[in-house]
Amino acid sequence: MSDFSQGLLVSIVGLIVTFTALGVFILVMIVLQKIFAPKSQSAPADVGSEIESEEVMDLIKAEEAAGENEELVAAITAIVRLRNQQSGRLGSALVSGPGPYWTNH
Repeated sequence: MSDFSQGLLVSIVGLIVTFTALGVFILVMIVLQKIFAPKSQSAPADVGSEIESEEVMDLIKAEEAAGENEELVAAITAIVRLRNQQSGRLGSALVSGPGPYWTNH
């Protein structure tokens, strides 16, 4: 076997191994996408926080009806309120620019 034919054989085997590995990787990704299908894209982004807030509000109403754990109800209400306030300020830190720490040092 000449040097040229041996080099050609090694190149062909290398290409076959590379593309076979890429094909297996793509198949694994497709299978994982089928198993863990993404949620529908038609729903707005804030739906998850609204659903979570509704669930928390149901818990609050149940606690209030029982008349127990008023401190827990107040804490959960405060957390829900803070979450809803912070969700509207997602990019405000990027718009405001560097803070005083970065400008003084």
